[in-house]
Amino acid sequence: MARDFPINLTQYVHLRTMLDSVDAGALRFYLNAATLAEQEERFTYLKTHLMKISDHVWDRKPAPDDDCPAGYHNCNGCCVPYECVFTGDPGPYK
Repeated sequence: MARDFPINLTQYVHLRTMLDSVDAGALRFYLNAATLAEQEERFTYLKTHLMKISDHVWDRKPAPDDDCPAGYHNCNGCCVPYECVFTGDPGPYK
């Protein structure tokens, strides 16, 4: 896609840093649960909040059957550049 303005490199680097932090932090948060029940709670928390962001940045409705842009695959409601490894709903979405 052609751009009519330059990318703000400071903002771009900050965005990449935030995404790296959320990526590592979310996995750590989920995996460091002390019990299975806590792990389920943490998964639900992360899914609820991260799916809202995903739906917003992809301009999608929060529905697993909503199409993704060309070149992306719908994987349990997430648009990703690869085919879905696991199918089926992994848990609640509030």
